[in-house]
Amino acid sequence: MTQPRRYLAAAALVTLLTLSACGDGGGAPREVAAPDNLESAAKEEGTVTLYSSVEEEATAAFAKSFTDRYGIKVEVVRLTSAQLAQRFSAEAQAGAPAADALLISRTGFTTEAITNGWLVPLADAGLPDFPGGLDPRFVLPDEGTAISIIQPAGIAYNTDLVPANEAPKTWEDLLDPKWRGKIAIPDPASSASYIGEWLVVAEASGPDFLERFGAQDLKKYASGVPAAAAVAAGEAAFCVMGLGSHIADPKEKGAPIEFVAPELTSGAEVVPGVAANGRNPNAARLLVQYALSKEGSVTLADAAGAVSPYDTGKLPGQYVSPDLAGAGTQQASVLARLGLS
Repeated sequence: MTQPRRYLAAAALVTLLTLSACGDGGGAPREVAAPDNLESAAKEEGTVTLYSSVEEEATAAFAKSFTDRYGIKVEVVRLTSAQLAQRFSAEAQAGAPAADALLISRTGFTTEAITNGWLVPLADAGLPDFPGGLDPRFVLPDEGTAISIIQPAGIAYNTDLVPANEAPKTWEDLLDPKWRGKIAIPDPASSASYIGEWLVVAEASGPDFLERFGAQDLKKYASGVPAAAAVAAGEAAFCVMGLGSHIADPKEKGAPIEFVAPELTSGAEVVPGVAANGRNPNAARLLVQYALSKEGSVTLADAAGAVSPYDTGKLPGQYVSPDLAGAGTQQASVLARLGLS
């Protein structure tokens, strides 16, 4: 899988904003321009605030690409999907929206936010070219959005602790009793996407798959980044259901870590959203249009070590979208079966 490109100036490109700073947008939201006039109206606004659950440097690469193309500054708040949904919801309920646009792992949040009037369905947002060249299977009318990039889930492993001839290729490779107590896992409760991914793999792998993994005495971490860091540091031999982008930073720094996505897997599917009452509605629409265009999608995918919907030949052969419907009802069951409740 392509590894994320590194950007030495990432810290300068990504501004982590406080609630008060984000809320200080100045004046009422501008009117939404007609699609033909969107670019010029967006440039008049000159800035856009993006909440993103995609890793910091990958979001920075996407933001830089957008700014280079349109001259519009992107201010980024980077959060996990659960944190992003909670913060955006709280601000919307308080009548003080800070974000203009979102990039979030597909968890069903866009459906909820549209129902509550916090996001605009993309089909009704006045984008100049929606869904454009996207394959219809990546357009999600019931969720009011579309898929920008796909991050296949897989296994990170420490090459000092795992001999080359034992490097994993499938999920079942980690069920050997000798790996008990040596497997890290991002907390599945931190995102509905994680629950949905586990459900997909479990359905294809047998009725006792989750219990067999649970018997391996999994080490739970708050999210994928610290779980991968634990593997890099030798605290664990493996991290399961993580993303390729999670290992980019420690690997670049010389850590003995690699990543593999099994042929049978699911993943995090990143979708954009347009805030219903953002301060910069035209810049938000232009940014979302860019995220769904081939140029923007491929830029974000390459930086995140992910796959663009425009290049699906790079997906694992048995990739299946996460079971979000099941995630909404089976979280407690999945956690219990994994021994994490």
